[in-house]
Parts: sequence; C-alpha cells; structure tokens
Amino acid sequence: MRVQALGERVYPAVICASVALVAGCGSSSAGDKAVTRDVRRGLVEIRAVHDRKLLQAKLTAIVSRLKSDAAASRDAKRARTLAIRGFEAKLTSVKAEREFYENDSGQVAEATIDAARADKYRTRADALLGQAAAKLGVTGRI
Repeated sequence: MRVQALGERVYPAVICASVALVAGCGSSSAGDKAVTRDVRRGLVEIRAVHDRKLLQAKLTAIVSRLKSDAAASRDAKRARTLAIRGFEAKLTSVKAEREFYENDSGQVAEATIDAARADKYRTRADALLGQAAAKLGVTGRI
C-alpha cells in the first residue's frame, strides 16, 4: 500500500503523529490516573493501618495530594471532590476514635458523644468513598 501526501512525498512523521493521536483517544489523563491512584492508596491505608495516629498522618497526606491532583474528566473531578470529602470525614472519625480511647476513660457521657461522632463520620466517609470509587471504576471493599 502506498501513501501519498503533498505530491509524491510521504511524510512519515505526519502519519506517525496521526496514529499516535488516534491511539491516545479515550485514554485517561495523567491527572485522572493520579486521582485514581490516590483514592486506591487511601482505601488500602484505611484497611491496612490500625494505628489511629499513623492512619491520621497517612490520610492527611492523601488528602493533600488529592487537593493538588488536576483531574481532567468530569467523572474524575467529581470523584476527586467526593474522595476529599470522604477522607476528611474519615479523618474526623479517626480523631473522634482517638479521643474516645485516649481521653474518655471513666467519662461515660463524653465517651458516648465521641463514639457517636466517630460512627456518624465513619458512615459518611464510607458513603462518600464508595461513590468516589464507583465514579473511578475502583473495585474492592470500602
């Protein structure tokens, strides 16, 4: 097969560039991939890290990274927003759990308030992170 462009000369660079553009159509941007990576990493940290103080530090870093990620697609932008809200809710939950275990010994009323706050924000975090994961097509347990 013979390709002709601008007379009899073939411009391989033009052909290669055209093929590269077509091949790249539909692929995710680097920003979308960064959001997906950070959401996955955060979900893994939540499941794997049981030390609340360490989890708090790791989730704070993930929220910071998500805030700096530049998503390109509409779904990735929405997922990023949901994930930031979800991880922030999880941070509030972890803080309440820490207060429950570290400060509420023998104080039933305060312990009850902290436990209820932890549960409320844990439930909110699970819902938000589930929605973010669904937008990104991330599967697994939340």
